Amino acid sequence: MKTFSKQSKKLRKFFHSAPLPRAILWILTLVFPIYMTLVANYISFGSRSMLTTLITAQTGAFLLGLLLVYGVYFTFVFLFRRFSTAAGITGFLFILLPLIDHFKSIILQDHFYPWDLTLAQNAGSFTEFLGSISFPWQYILLFAVTILYWLFLHMTRPMLPIRSKVHFVGVPVLAALLVVFVTNTTVRGCYEPLFGIVVNEETDQDYIYDNYGFLTGFALNFGTVDTLMPQDYSEEVMAEMFAPFVPTGEEDTSDFENPDVIVVLSEAFWDPTKLEGVTFSDDPLKNYRAIAAEHPSGEMVSCTFGGGTIRPEFEIQSGMSTSTLPSGNMPYQQYLKEKTFSYAQLFKSLGYDTLGVHTYQKTFYERDRAYPLMGYDDFLGENDMHAELHWNSGPYITDQTIAEEIIYQLEQPHETGLYLTAITMENHSLYTDKFDSSDWDIKVSGDNLSEQEVISLQNYAKGVSDSDAALGMLYDYIMQREKPTVLLWYGDHLPTLGDNFTPYTSTGTIHADKAAEWTDEEKYTMFCTPYVMFANYDTGNDYRAEDQQVSPYLLPALLCDYINAPACLQTNFLLHVYETCPVMSPYYNLYTPGTTAEEHEELQKLHRYLTYDELIGEKYLDKMQGFEF
Repeated sequence: MKTFSKQSKKLRKFFHSAPLPRAILWILTLVFPIYMTLVANYISFGSRSMLTTLITAQTGAFLLGLLLVYGVYFTFVFLFRRFSTAAGITGFLFILLPLIDHFKSIILQDHFYPWDLTLAQNAGSFTEFLGSISFPWQYILLFAVTILYWLFLHMTRPMLPIRSKVHFVGVPVLAALLVVFVTNTTVRGCYEPLFGIVVNEETDQDYIYDNYGFLTGFALNFGTVDTLMPQDYSEEVMAEMFAPFVPTGEEDTSDFENPDVIVVLSEAFWDPTKLEGVTFSDDPLKNYRAIAAEHPSGEMVSCTFGGGTIRPEFEIQSGMSTSTLPSGNMPYQQYLKEKTFSYAQLFKSLGYDTLGVHTYQKTFYERDRAYPLMGYDDFLGENDMHAELHWNSGPYITDQTIAEEIIYQLEQPHETGLYLTAITMENHSLYTDKFDSSDWDIKVSGDNLSEQEVISLQNYAKGVSDSDAALGMLYDYIMQREKPTVLLWYGDHLPTLGDNFTPYTSTGTIHADKAAEWTDEEKYTMFCTPYVMFANYDTGNDYRAEDQQVSPYLLPALLCDYINAPACLQTNFLLHVYETCPVMSPYYNLYTPGTTAEEHEELQKLHRYLTYDELIGEKYLDKMQGFEF
């Protein structure tokens, strides 16, 4: 320590003693943000060619990112006066954030957004992901160079040449300027054209991050948290647009039997036998196939891949479309701030008890706050279960637990009925090293599979077959039950089985590891998950969408139609959407064949207005129906 102190004094004396060394010191001090801008964008890209393209072809976007780094750097300089302290904090931030973006993109095929920071309270949940990460040697070299750069500034101690009482004034000024710069729509509208940036609500996030770099892309998303109000949004316009869907009060619901309604989101529930050239020693979805052969079923075209459970979950809760919101959105954290329409609210208005159940941390995605706003009487997490908690060699509570919890809740007294939403967890990623080999009930083989891909698929087959067993347990219980009961079981998205869409690419199931290059057929392959709906009584209605591919937000309306539940505006509108265009996914440009661009545009406009009205606007549609949540 004494040696280090002596060397620091010598170095400090050298760089402060003469004009030339002092000039070099200040140059190195002031160019640190330039260095960090290069480092941050390189880490996010993981590619020198993409960084070069950013600097040469999107110079304005690069300079905007640089300006933001300078703003952060000098905010800390004014706060601490020591450039080394500011460099340490700035370096840490602009290495950590792009690192998260880089690995999130590889693992989940999605970018890191400002609203992801709300998951910081659940940081401990990501330890499994950290264990799967291996850092490229280039990153390790950059970490080392950055530490040496900081160490040099720490030893030479360049200081802000301003009086101690004055420098604090710069902190609120710079911080306020940064906030206004990245969040104020008017200010952004002025500088974005100057930097050559063109974005709107429909702009794809991959395009933003790939073309404008991580720093600029991340900053631009601060301004998309609030969806823009439609230009002609008003009570009169909403009344005119949605008048055809308001219930007349003359609908015949005499055969509605107040069944208990169970909706189960099965984590990453998908049919792995769809992988080309892959053989499974046993069918991982034997119960699903048997039930689907006798009851309504089909495929749901998910609005996400490999993660982002909250989006299909929210769509099925509410009938709203997350595609009308900025891509990568998290509806619970960003938009759900007050009581709003959901199908739990609808059944609650009919006298139902409403309950949410999740075998994981109930604070994740802020579900514990969001569910009461959607009309749930209670929301149970992993520590609130009445059923015994079952574990295997994997990291999550098994789906047997949630099946037993659902059965327990169904056996409790309910004056009218129970509306229950359950979210499973056992089959969650990662699959690289999830279960002990002794737990592998199903063996996987394939000529084009690597050893790691075989392991990942055997882990996935174990998890999804356990989910299938839980489905079978619920089916057996419900079908022998006297009280009318209906259950909807669906997978939220396909699993991320490896980096860069392996083994989907290695098996030839898709031809490219970039979603933008997929054919329409491949898009359906990568976003379609199975669902099944069954009742233990004759509902009196045929199921409209048998063997159809449908968007997630249509499923609750189709369920209500199947059991002849009392109509509401949202259900009538969604059934109209189903009859016109059952698959409408602007994210992936997927639309039901035979439908026209004019139909897509009109339906998307209506859905955008409905979603805005419920999440952000004045809730005119609820007032039109006399709903008071």
